[in-house]
Amino acid sequence: MQVQIVSKGIDVSQALRERVTGRLEEMMDKYIHRDGEANVSMAREGTGFRGTVAIHLPSGASFQAQGNSSDAYGAADEALEHIEKRLRRYKRRLKDHKQEDRAANYAMFVLENPVRDEDEDDDDDLSVISADSAPDPMVIAQKHGKVRTLTPGMAALECAMADSGVVVFKNAKHGRTNVVFKRTDGNIGWIDPEG
Repeated sequence: MQVQIVSKGIDVSQALRERVTGRLEEMMDKYIHRDGEANVSMAREGTGFRGTVAIHLPSGASFQAQGNSSDAYGAADEALEHIEKRLRRYKRRLKDHKQEDRAANYAMFVLENPVRDEDEDDDDDLSVISADSAPDPMVIAQKHGKVRTLTPGMAALECAMADSGVVVFKNAKHGRTNVVFKRTDGNIGWIDPEG
């Protein structure tokens, strides 16, 4: 793994360099099993230190984490803990052991029409739902952002790593607006409207 350590306003000791490099190589061997690039920045900030770690994987995924502490070792350790957590989640998303179990659970379900005809027996305890009685949906959150141009593969990877569960993007191939989203079965769905 290629690790570049830079410092701003401090001298990074050889022991700290070896510690950071060793931890990063352990993480890559444990979670990714491929070489990547890492940029580590150590800086003095106020009365403490700030450590920033950025990892770029051969797949194109990038992760960044930051740690603050009263000493350089503590800042580096905190940033490395955050980056390790992100790598662990990334690996879990790539290799989901429970995907087959979820697929088996979703394979058998029964849909029942909630709207019944008036000529049916009303002996059941099911209530009739009409379009007039359904409450209007509420807007819980609104997010403004720029629509970026991506390939569907890049958008799917970003959706898998995002908390929102949906990514709206312009398809790099044809320029139309597309959507990728997390499905309830754990897979990624892709909407590519024509015209």
